[in-house]
Amino acid sequence: MNILLLGGGVFLGRALLDAALARGHAVSVFNRGKARRDWPAGVQVLAGDRRGDLAALGRGRWDAVIDTCGYCPADVEPTARALAGCARYLFVSSISAYASLAAPGLDESAPLAPAEGLAADAAVTAQNYGALKAESERVLSRLLGARLIVVRPGLIVGGGDPSGRFSYWPWRAAAGGSMLVPDAPAACLQFIDVRDLASWMIVLLEDGATGAFNATGPAGGTPLGWTGLIAACRAGARAIGAAPAEPVAVAEPVLTAHDVAPWTGLPLWLAASDAETAGLMAVDISRAVAHGLRTRPLDDTVRAVLAEPPPAAGDPRLAGRLAPAREAELIALARSAGGALRR
Repeated sequence: MNILLLGGGVFLGRALLDAALARGHAVSVFNRGKARRDWPAGVQVLAGDRRGDLAALGRGRWDAVIDTCGYCPADVEPTARALAGCARYLFVSSISAYASLAAPGLDESAPLAPAEGLAADAAVTAQNYGALKAESERVLSRLLGARLIVVRPGLIVGGGDPSGRFSYWPWRAAAGGSMLVPDAPAACLQFIDVRDLASWMIVLLEDGATGAFNATGPAGGTPLGWTGLIAACRAGARAIGAAPAEPVAVAEPVLTAHDVAPWTGLPLWLAASDAETAGLMAVDISRAVAHGLRTRPLDDTVRAVLAEPPPAAGDPRLAGRLAPAREAELIALARSAGGALRR
């Protein structure tokens, strides 16, 4: 296939480019040229801006489009109109596009978030991100019909992750000492390695798939919990010659009482007491699995994170995380109580 990649500079876009080339496809990239300049040989680079300069899209014809950087209707509508001749248009949305993530087991038929009152070119915030993704899906569906594929990933992780959410745990395990972990034995964790997501999306295009797909992992096998995650991170630390941190479990009521922020302060942790997030890491991915989604062993993802230099102080990927002094304080309290703190 001849594939046009909207974006392609970092993380998921970079992984998609690598996956498409590895499977023998011709690839063009369209972006502003700010995030990346070291393109592989043979990749056609088209400079432009989807908000105002689409002229470069008139220089070729493509069998399929992958849109990695559409966040609101003002992003997606002009490019979809300019690329109306493409047989497949794959839009990277998000599970945040659902109206509610309170119920575990959410499948692709669940209602999307309403977008009333939001401008087509609204600035994206944490509060309106999901609604804008949902409205972008609706716009593309009207324009493209059955030619549209929508992929709704959960948390995308691995080497090069600019958020550092998953990466926090391999980094912390490799830093040694005592590591605070949430005492949440019943919790399930879902995320997907960026390489698995990218290669599967190329397969969707090859197979002529259509419709919407939730995309996270693990795909098949035993659900992942905190015990498995921490064990994999500690094993990864040992593999690079580091003395792995010793986990100290602290109960949820203590974490919340001491203002430890779920998801941001302690990444991947969702408070069981928060009914609104009960489904965030428990979406149904059976449709994606039936269409070929496979995920690699967790150890492989941990190794990819630890193969890169650890973040230095002030790195934006550490912003908002549990501060080392605060972590040490809570761990000291736990040990003085003779184990995990409970209230």
